[in-house]
Amino acid sequence: MDVTPLSPKIGVEIAGIDLSQPLDEATFAEIRRLLNEHSLIAIRGQNLSEAEHVAFARRFGQLQIHVLKQFLTTPYPELYVLSNKREAGKPIGNHKEGWNWHSDLSYLEVPCLGSVLYAREVPPVGADTLFSSMEAAWEALDAETKAKIRPLKCVHSYSGYYAKAFADRTPLTEEQRAATPDVVHPLVRTHPETGRLSLYVGEDVVKEVVGLEPEESAALLARLNRHATSDEFSHRHVWRQGDVIIWDNRCTMHKATPYDDVAYTRVMHRATICGTERPF
Repeated sequence: MDVTPLSPKIGVEIAGIDLSQPLDEATFAEIRRLLNEHSLIAIRGQNLSEAEHVAFARRFGQLQIHVLKQFLTTPYPELYVLSNKREAGKPIGNHKEGWNWHSDLSYLEVPCLGSVLYAREVPPVGADTLFSSMEAAWEALDAETKAKIRPLKCVHSYSGYYAKAFADRTPLTEEQRAATPDVVHPLVRTHPETGRLSLYVGEDVVKEVVGLEPEESAALLARLNRHATSDEFSHRHVWRQGDVIIWDNRCTMHKATPYDDVAYTRVMHRATICGTERPF
């Protein structure tokens, strides 16, 4: 494998491997090590079937089934489809998903470990994805801010996010709302494998800081989000068809960016790796 940095603070690109073939234990162990060290991995030029995508992602752990089951439109329910494409008049995937800074499924009691996103069809321009290191963002804070926020907790709300992001859509069903109640997580979380600390914030999904007045809560979250998503800690991935991106949701945030969804089609398949513990 050839490994090169993507940016000073987050991510590496791996070349010289074919994910359609089974990886030996040593190679996969090195991928896991690189993920723990750099939080984000890009592997370009892949040609994966849906079964191969699922098989590779499953090496990291059990895979999660998304609550929006209408977008599980492949033969594999482990693959959540992100797309503006329609077939027989129905969308095959969720469109305009993730156009805010977030960590996937942070609204669950046990959020996911990570995600494996595969680009099947991408526009020639636009639709980049931004990634940011929450570990680097935490380290860069001044001592006074660290001491203030270290004990704080935040409410993560999927229903609140959905109402903001998809106000023009059919509301969540009672079953979907019951599956995603609001949860409370620490504002600063510990990586269970490396022991490193990171911010655990985000736009829209993170509703409020527990114990603070609404104005103070909103101001603090805005400040931390602004800090955490600055260019200093971020990487912009410009997609090509066949790209595979793996990221650790326990210490990163990411954000999708717009594209001309009238002129171009985008089809992305995401496998989501289940978490094994509550944030602490």
